[in-house]
Amino acid sequence: MNFTIDQLATLDSIERMGSFAAAARELHKVPSAVSYLVRELESSLGLVLFDRSRRRAELTAEGREILRLGRALLEQGRELQRRSTHLREGWEPELRVIVDGALPMAQITRCLRRFADPDIATRLRVEVEYQEGVVDSFDTSGADLALCLGFRGDGDERGYDCVPLAPLRLLLVASPEHPLASGPVSRARKSSHAELIVRDSSPRFSQRSKGSWEGQQNVVLLSDFHSKRAALLDAAGYGWIPEHFIEQDLVAGTLIQLSHDPNEWTYHPQIITKTGASLGRGGQLFLDTLGQ
Repeated sequence: MNFTIDQLATLDSIERMGSFAAAARELHKVPSAVSYLVRELESSLGLVLFDRSRRRAELTAEGREILRLGRALLEQGRELQRRSTHLREGWEPELRVIVDGALPMAQITRCLRRFADPDIATRLRVEVEYQEGVVDSFDTSGADLALCLGFRGDGDERGYDCVPLAPLRLLLVASPEHPLASGPVSRARKSSHAELIVRDSSPRFSQRSKGSWEGQQNVVLLSDFHSKRAALLDAAGYGWIPEHFIEQDLVAGTLIQLSHDPNEWTYHPQIITKTGASLGRGGQLFLDTLGQ
């Protein structure tokens, strides 16, 4: 079997234009060349594609099926041409980004909306991890970018190029219905209540959980900050949470900062790439959109 894209395109044109002559005009060929291409296609497939017993040739049942399959191949060919053009222009096939789930997702969803544009050739893939799981995943997965909570000092010694993001403020809070909500919170008072913690997603802590920042033994591990907020609102415990998750709760008084020193903490998030790695047009678009 040896058919060509040109033969399939000719079959498609004949059906769309209504006749061999009209197809010849669309394809800028003489009618005899169109007829030759159809005969060659029929010969290569071993099928009769047109009923020529009438004044006007019409597709046979076999011809209609070959046209359907042929159009799918033609579309794949056009997609191949489009993708090769995009690759020559510097668009990556896929941009993979690891994001710490503590960060504001509004910035990320802005990027998702931008990459949803069909004219953007790069597919965006965003994965959410937590704490050290962000960098572990970045190192092992072949991702292009990561948005992490930041390093002390710089990332040069770890082989990263780092770009700062806006500071991230965490607050130590509880429901006003929680016992710790009244009066100063001492270490002894905390020890008798559950601290709510979002589990570090690094595989290193899959068997043995990372220790509590507060040094508590009485902890409840949760998978994400949305679950943590719900547990805080239900007075199931106390804990640290990024301020952007609970701004409305603080205004409404359904969550309050605890009288504890400290009761707030600031991270300095960063965008990291591997030193020497060059981003394509998709990566640059992501960074530009993130920075708007």
